[in-house]
Amino acid sequence: MKIKSILIAGLMISRLAFAEGAFIPKVTNDKKVSDYFHKLLPTTTINNIYTTPYPDTYAVIAGNNILYGNTHSNYIFVGHMFDVYSRTDITEYLQKKTTPKIDISKINVSDALLSKAPENVNKKLIVFIDPDCPYCRQLEAQIYQQGIDKKANIYYMMMPLAMHPNAKEHSTNILCSKSDGLAVLKEYMVNNNDNPKVNISKDCNIDPVLERTGSTARALGINGTPAIVTGDGTMIMGADIQAISEYVNKK
Repeated sequence: MKIKSILIAGLMISRLAFAEGAFIPKVTNDKKVSDYFHKLLPTTTINNIYTTPYPDTYAVIAGNNILYGNTHSNYIFVGHMFDVYSRTDITEYLQKKTTPKIDISKINVSDALLSKAPENVNKKLIVFIDPDCPYCRQLEAQIYQQGIDKKANIYYMMMPLAMHPNAKEHSTNILCSKSDGLAVLKEYMVNNNDNPKVNISKDCNIDPVLERTGSTARALGINGTPAIVTGDGTMIMGADIQAISEYVNKK
């Protein structure tokens, strides 16, 4: 069955449903609901199904994905369900509740470019980035502007995407720089300078590094950049500087 997806971001809102406070999703054990979504999505592994403020409309947890569907429709919705009155993001709540923690010891950070924070800092960020990714550059600029690099040790895992033809070359320049790879990274990603002067080490081959990083990313369900894993194993997808700031500033 071909499922049509419609992006919804803050459209499913009911003043009446939220009148007495923010709605808290709960797991449903209704067999009819479970049977309906398993029939609708026969090839999808469904972990749990949660209630929403809307009658017969449910949040389907499928791995790291959250889908919304109604038991009277064959449409599946993806996006954020947001209550503008209580300023509650139901999707974000479900993401935090259902996303399992990552065992960061399984991530080979020896392949990363390390931005070391002061010695008394114990926070860690593992950042999967493409140096030519616009969102990665936006995030990196915010990291410098907000001093995140002074509040956490940042491990940059290079993950050049095929859609950016120069990304692998730029990743090579960063990882193989004879002087300061972080300075090269900053030229690309903060200063938006695509032609920095770089002196790279002879015979430096980053292919094995990229292969290992790609394998790790796939195992974690990462297929785009930026993606961040915090020191406590939380996955942050996209250039979510607010979530990163909350983590590094948490006591």
